[in-house]
Amino acid sequence: MTLNMVAGPPKISRKVAKKSKKNWRKNIDITAVEDALEEQRFEERIGGSFATKESKDFFVLDTGGETEEGTKKKKKKNKEIKPFKCFSLLEGLPGVPDPAPQRDRIKTADERMNPVVKKKKQLLESQGFVSQKDKVAKLNREKHLLAKKATELDRKTRRRTEFDFDLWGEENNQGAVAENKEKKGVDNSWIEKETKVHTDTWTSKHRPKEGLKRNQKSKTLLPAVEVPHPGQSYNPALADHQDILWKAAMVEIDKEKEQLRIERLTTGMFPKKSDAPNEETYFKEMAVGIPELGGEQPEDSDEDSNEKEGEKGEEGEEEKEKVDGATPFKPKTRKQKRNQVRRDKIQRINKGLKM
Repeated sequence: MTLNMVAGPPKISRKVAKKSKKNWRKNIDITAVEDALEEQRFEERIGGSFATKESKDFFVLDTGGETEEGTKKKKKKNKEIKPFKCFSLLEGLPGVPDPAPQRDRIKTADERMNPVVKKKKQLLESQGFVSQKDKVAKLNREKHLLAKKATELDRKTRRRTEFDFDLWGEENNQGAVAENKEKKGVDNSWIEKETKVHTDTWTSKHRPKEGLKRNQKSKTLLPAVEVPHPGQSYNPALADHQDILWKAAMVEIDKEKEQLRIERLTTGMFPKKSDAPNEETYFKEMAVGIPELGGEQPEDSDEDSNEKEGEKGEEGEEEKEKVDGATPFKPKTRKQKRNQVRRDKIQRINKGLKM
């Protein structure tokens, strides 16, 4: 606004196109409109437009003059604690009207009721006819008010006034509480669990199972003070000292086991560099059982075992062969087949080298 007053409105040529919004905004002077809007915003900040206010909003008729009581009240008002300036924005500007004076709200059951039904219900109530639903609702409201009044002292003090359990007994001493309830004549054993949960939920007394274990002050499941082991004291008993030593030893043993397991599954699964296989060891392994290549002759343990197993059934087989008239045929063992494959493979390698 100050810039426009100093520099003045932009010079607009008469021969310009104004057929589009872009050209219209570019080639039109709206200084007067902006000044009017700025003046309106200023009036809203200081309490509203002066044209809409009456004289009593500006002037006060003083008929009594200054008195001692008036000066005291004025001093007292000045001493009162005023709200913070930072919260003044939450109250809104004094001269700005509410942008949405009629806001939506949830109507009550009485307001949502059909006017015809509502009139008929009032007529029946005036004649003395009340439905069973309304009777039960009224009775429940009275019970709720009585229960609220009975717990008013407890809600104000938040302290236990009735000690019906052993303070130094076992934790969650349910037995003593049950005995006291039986003495009072309250027996809830016939009520199902779902019914109890439903009733406690609607009377704001239900606590989940995990909530009973939780400390309501600190909101945690951990104990308030973690008590150390008796064996950690300055002068412990022999049994406590041995117990904590055993626990510490078990922790170290578990760590050592885990380290050995990792070493076994990583380093132990692979051979050392000196024992790693090479071409020489591969050739020796392939030449085992082949005397032409200088290979060692292994003990024919598999053949002996197969022969011993086969000797038992030789007599029956020979009789069968004689009866059938066929020549006896003994199949090769698994080791003989494996050696034959190795010989063929080495022969092929040697032929390739010679060529």
